[in-house]
Amino acid sequence: MAYLIVNMVVAGVFATVVLDVWQRVLHAATGIPPTNWGIVGRWFGHMPRGRFVHTAIGEAEPVAGEAAIGWIMHYLIGVIYGVAYVGLFTVALAGTPTLLNGFLFGLASVVIPWFVMQPCLGLGAMGSKAPNPNIPRYGALAAHCIYGVALYGGSALHAMAMAMAG
Repeated sequence: MAYLIVNMVVAGVFATVVLDVWQRVLHAATGIPPTNWGIVGRWFGHMPRGRFVHTAIGEAEPVAGEAAIGWIMHYLIGVIYGVAYVGLFTVALAGTPTLLNGFLFGLASVVIPWFVMQPCLGLGAMGSKAPNPNIPRYGALAAHCIYGVALYGGSALHAMAMAMAG
């Protein structure tokens, strides 16, 4: 059981790091900025005050420590996805994580930013209200597919490391 829990956490953290690196590479290559986790932190920071939906999160009152809140929530949610992915394919379906089910999990997980996060930040469903809707739309799609593959990678690397350790 401890092995499974560690595998879930490693998969989630590994995939989140891969996502962050990918966003930096994408930014260097295309100029598309990485996710502003401070804005996400502002969103989470307003939740205890009862405010979940914003017309424009950038215009909402700043929250103390919003960048730290955003980064912490980013990694916490990354671990939660790791628990869901490894739990689904290892425990619930009695199988193993694979490259394909990692990709499909990532693809399915894009519904969260498209239909929860982006609308709550004031960007509309699938970024429809953004100045260039295709950036948040396809950015989230690509990021979550890469993230899903990296979930598999993190789980597989942990399994290999444990097998080599004996």
